[in-house]
Amino acid sequence: MDVDNVLAASRIQMVKYSDLASIALLVFEYLLTFNLEVTLVWPSTWSTSKVLFVLSRYLPFLEIPLTSYYVFASTPAATLCRTVNSIIIITRVLGIGIAEAILLLRTYALSGRDRRVLTRFGSFFVLGVSTSIITCSLFIRSSIYDVPPLHLVGCNLVGGTFIFIGIPFMIVALNEIVLMSYTLRVGLKTYRHSLSPLVITLYADGIMYFVFLSTGSIVNLCILVAGPSHLQDLLNSFLRVFHAIFACRILLHVREADRQRREQQTYQENFVSDIYFATTDQAPATIIRT
Repeated sequence: MDVDNVLAASRIQMVKYSDLASIALLVFEYLLTFNLEVTLVWPSTWSTSKVLFVLSRYLPFLEIPLTSYYVFASTPAATLCRTVNSIIIITRVLGIGIAEAILLLRTYALSGRDRRVLTRFGSFFVLGVSTSIITCSLFIRSSIYDVPPLHLVGCNLVGGTFIFIGIPFMIVALNEIVLMSYTLRVGLKTYRHSLSPLVITLYADGIMYFVFLSTGSIVNLCILVAGPSHLQDLLNSFLRVFHAIFACRILLHVREADRQRREQQTYQENFVSDIYFATTDQAPATIIRT
């Protein structure tokens, strides 16, 4: 038995397991946070953040049948593999773009809704998404498929200009580093003494997610450019799913913190009202005693 074929087959299987694990993680996260979604998102009026949440939340589920075919199809034609993978790639670019848009909105909120911040980071966002779509299209054209070794099922990507597919992750990492740097600067300048649960939530979630996603994007870029053959797709599905999960959790946690703030405010108002009415009722007796 050819050692190269055995090694290639084992790497292909690793990528397939990674794809399946990503799907399992996506479903598990959905079930875990479904109650929060029903409570915090469904009753709310439609807004930009709600539209982005729904897209980021449910778009990955449209990729599951495509990914399943790509992984499990029996002797698929190379042209069909290229078509399916091209749809998966473009959908992932759009999905990660939506997640980045949510992170951008979070940064815009922390800036005090400064239009200059929205314009600068928004322009970079549009440029990044456009560049990513172009480079992914170039990769799709360069991609080469062959029959999997050792009678494995599914599509087998054996070649292509992987730097093209790595550029979007380079853009993502750069975008997240820039957003995180700005977030830290604003935090130290404006919110360092704030005890607001909403501000704390925005910073705690944002910084943790920025660090994780930017690090993951850099590692994935290294694998795409310099990794062993057949392992270039190892982290693509995971990063796609993690972007969706983290972006949705940011919005859910922000809404949860805002709900707690409003409930606390309502409680305090009711408490003050009770004191006021009690004092008013007792006022005549006080006057008489005086």
